[in-house]
Amino acid sequence: MMNLEKSTDKFEKIKVELIAFYLLKSNSNKYFKAPGMNFNWGIIWSGLSPLIIVAGWTLLFTLGVKGRGFDLSYFVFILLFSLGFNRLVSQLVKYKLEPIFFNKKETNIFNTSLALYEAEFYQLLLRFFVLIFILEIFNFKLEYYYLIYGCLIISALGFFYGIAINSIFKNNKFLSDIHSYFLTAIFLTSSVILPLDRLSESIRNVFLYNPIAHVNEWIKSASTGVTYEYINIFYPLKLILFLAIISPIFLWFMKNNQLSK
Repeated sequence: MMNLEKSTDKFEKIKVELIAFYLLKSNSNKYFKAPGMNFNWGIIWSGLSPLIIVAGWTLLFTLGVKGRGFDLSYFVFILLFSLGFNRLVSQLVKYKLEPIFFNKKETNIFNTSLALYEAEFYQLLLRFFVLIFILEIFNFKLEYYYLIYGCLIISALGFFYGIAINSIFKNNKFLSDIHSYFLTAIFLTSSVILPLDRLSESIRNVFLYNPIAHVNEWIKSASTGVTYEYINIFYPLKLILFLAIISPIFLWFMKNNQLSK
C-alpha cells in the first residue's frame, strides 16, 4: 500500500512538472521584467487571449447578424468550447515527444500527452471561469450543470480524437495542414453559427454527424427550454467511450512513430 502511494505521488509530481513545461514552452520569450520582478505574462495571455475572439463574435452577433432568438448566456460558452476543442486538437495533432524526454524512465507518451492536454484544459477552465464571473456580474442566468458537463465532454472528445489523428498522421505536416481545414468544417457544422433548427432536414442530417453539434444543442436547451428529438447527448458520450477503449492502440502507434524518427 505504501509503495502504491509513493508511485502515485511520484506520477503526480512528474505530471505537474510536465504541465508546467508545456505552459512555459510556448511562452518562453514573453516575460515582464522589472526591478525585483520577472513574470511570465505569456501564460496568462495564451490562456485569456481567445476571449478576445469570443468577445468579437459575441458583439457581432448581438448587433443583429445572428438575428432573433440570440441568447448570450449560451452562445459565449458554446463558442468558447468549440474554439477550445479546435485548439486542443491542433496541439495534440502536432504533438511530438520532446528530445529531452527520450530515454527517461519517468516520461513516456502517455504522461507527456496527458500533460499537454491538461495544460490546454486548465487554460480553457481559466477562460470558462472568467466568463462566468463576467456574466454573473450582469445577472445572466446560467445553467451550471449543462455548462460544466458540456465543457468536460468536449474536452474529453478533443483529447481522444487528437491522439487518434496524431497516431494516423505520424506528424506529417501536409496532412496536419489539411486537417486544419477539417477542423474549420467541424466548427462550422457544430451549431454555433448555424442553428440546426434553421436548416433543412437534408442539411441538418449531415450536421448531426458532428458530435459537438449535439453537445452545443444540448447546452442551448438549458437556456432556451427547447429540445429536439434529433439531438442525442449519448452520441458524443458513446464516441468518447469507444475512443477511450482503443486509445492504448493510438498511444502505441504514437510511441512507435516517435521512436522511428
